[in-house]
This record gives sequence, structure tokens and C-alpha cells, in this order.
Amino acid sequence: MSRIQFWLKRLATQLWIRPTLMSLAAVAWVCVAWFGDDLSPVEWPVKISKDTLIHLFGILASTMLTVATFSVSAVASAFAAVATSASPRATRIVMRDGGVQGMLASFLATFIYAVVSITALSALDFGDAGRFFLFLAFCVMVGWVLISFLRWVDRVTRLGRLGDTVERIMDMARETFSSAEILRGFGGVETRETPPDSGMEIRAMKCGYLMHVEMEDLQALAEEVEGEIWLRFRPGTLVTPEQALATVTFDGKWPTNGDDRLRAAMTLGNERSAETDPRFCFILLAEIAGRALSPGINDPGSAIGVLASQIELFHKWGETLSETDEDESVKFGAVKVPAILPAELVEDAFTSIARDGAGTIEVAVRLQKTLGSLRQFGGDELSEAAEKFSAVAADLAEQALVSEHHRERLREVVEQEMA
Repeated sequence: MSRIQFWLKRLATQLWIRPTLMSLAAVAWVCVAWFGDDLSPVEWPVKISKDTLIHLFGILASTMLTVATFSVSAVASAFAAVATSASPRATRIVMRDGGVQGMLASFLATFIYAVVSITALSALDFGDAGRFFLFLAFCVMVGWVLISFLRWVDRVTRLGRLGDTVERIMDMARETFSSAEILRGFGGVETRETPPDSGMEIRAMKCGYLMHVEMEDLQALAEEVEGEIWLRFRPGTLVTPEQALATVTFDGKWPTNGDDRLRAAMTLGNERSAETDPRFCFILLAEIAGRALSPGINDPGSAIGVLASQIELFHKWGETLSETDEDESVKFGAVKVPAILPAELVEDAFTSIARDGAGTIEVAVRLQKTLGSLRQFGGDELSEAAEKFSAVAADLAEQALVSEHHRERLREVVEQEMA
């Protein structure tokens, strides 16, 4: 994934992008209508009066202002509900919803089109063809708004609800876990070896989460110096000033701007990005489950639902890796990237659930069954990580469960799943 593709994906989460583009298109159409008189026949067959258009656009503008204000308030309330019921870090993913963005675009673009049209009709002298073009777009806008409003009635009933939030996160996670490039090493050589001590360390100049790595730039730099670049972190890691970003081994001459070029290829930000960070997907789901298990909410059913979603992602992870050859996925052979360890994914996915759900027998049992499922379809390393975490989760539950009957039930499940 190039830097441009990465930032385009980030822009897709911004609510203002689509409304702005559609509003600019609406303004452009008014300009087309103005020049339409020069391109039309001398006698235009359809005649619509200026007063009629101003009256229609006035009704449309006042109506759309009310609808747009209400819709933006509803979206803001829904995002606040997502931050409260799920996780504040899930808000950006929910904002990717194309239905919400399309709805806001239709309402705001129609309002702006009506206002600009009224202004243009009042200030300029449109001919018959120009007024017809304005009326034609008016009909299209009204139809678009009606369809968007009907879809919005259905969407607003689900927006902000926990189940819908989990599904939005899962859509993003499925996309991430379907990319062998992201799971393996972003086109670099995935490795578990530590960088050589003889290499030159390039240190960070500021604090932030590593969000994206421009692999092509690093490969070009490594080829220029006839060496290799060993990245110290994967995207999603918090980097602090003076911490080594990478270790470089080379036989040629290191350029004077080499340090700056390497730092420029690694984008740091103030938050993790699910687009390039598979571990963050598990962390988001775990946060939702942990909040559902808090005493104030006490919703073990939602935590159990999250466990089912996490199993799906683990299965998708293994499926994607098995369908791609490790050597064929390497495009940048001079760049070494730390591998994702299965034990890290297991801890990210289940730590908060094991801690917060330890005193709830149904959650503790379902967690053990989930870990047992990982042992069935996972590889040797994932199976070992699941077995180790099963012991940790069982120990937490043994201490938190009050009833001896529940403890006996848990021991039976652990013995059955880990046999």
C-alpha cells in the first residue's frame, strides 16, 4: 500500500469529504446552466419562469436546512453513543459508513445547490435553456433526497447501536485480514531475527504511533547503499523520541540525507490505524467486550458475541496466510519487517475478556471453548499460545468465581478443550 493509498483510505473516514465533493458538483452544475444558453438552440421548447424557480428553490433550501441540521445532530449523537457503549477508538471506523456519508452528502449538497441557484437567478439573467437545466437538476436532487431519506430512516435506527458498531469494525477487520501484504510484512521480508549489532541505528525525532511505512522508498535507499534495512517496529507501535526506528547494514556510502529519507518513509501519528495494524482490530473488539462486562453495563451476551467475531478473524488470518506463499509476497527484499507473533494476537484478543469476565461463568466457559477452537484450526504456534492463555484465563476465573459448582464446571471445560 503506497502512502497515497493509505491517506486516501484515511480520508474516507472523514464525514466532510463526500458532502464537499457533491456540493462542488452542485455549484458546477449552476455554472453549466449559465453557459447552457450559448450551447442551446435559439428557441428552447420548454420555458420555466424565473419566479417559479426562485419559489421552488426557496422551499427546497428551507426544507433542506432543517433536515440537514437534524441529520448532523443525529449522526453526532450516534457517534457519541459509539464512544460510550463501545470504544472511542471505534468512532473513526464507524465514520467510514458509506450510507451515512451518502445521506449527509445528499442533504447538504441539495441545500447548497438551492442557495447557489437562488443567488445565481437573482444576480444573473438566465435564458430558457439555463433555467431548464436548473429545473432539471432540481428534479434530480429532490428524487435523490427522497431516496436518501427513506434509506436514512432505516439506517438511523441502527446507527450507534453496539451490534452495528461491531459489524462496522468487523468489516474493516475482514478487509485488513484479507490482505496477505499487511499480514506478512508489507512486501518486505518477514523475520523474527533481531537486527545485527554491527548495524547503524536510525532514531526517531518525535513521539507517535507508527501508522504507515513507505516500503518502496526504503527499498530504494537500501539498494542505493548496497545494504539492508531492519525495521524495529510494525505499524501500530508507539515510538518515542530517540528510540531506534530501524537498523541499517550497508557496504556502500550512507548519503548525508539518508537519516531524513528513512524517517520520512515512516509516518507517525497520534493514533493507531486499523488499515495497517491487524492487532488493533483485536484490541478494538476486546475493548468493546471489556466495556460490556463492566459492572455498570453487565452485558455478558455482547462479550460472548465478540468472542465469536474474534474466532472469525483468527480463522481469516490463517486462511489468508495459507493461500499465499511467503516468498512470492516479498517485493522489497532489502527491507526486514518484524513478524506478527500468534501469542501477541491471542493476548490482544482475550486479555481484557479473561480479566473482566473471570467472575462470569458463561463468559469464562465461552472463552475456554474459543481457545479450544483456536487449537483445532490453528498452527502449532497458535495452538501453543492458546493453550498457555487458557491456563491464565482459568486461573483468573478460579479466583473470581464464587460458586464451587461453577469452578468445577470450568475445570471440566478446560480439561475437555485442552485435551
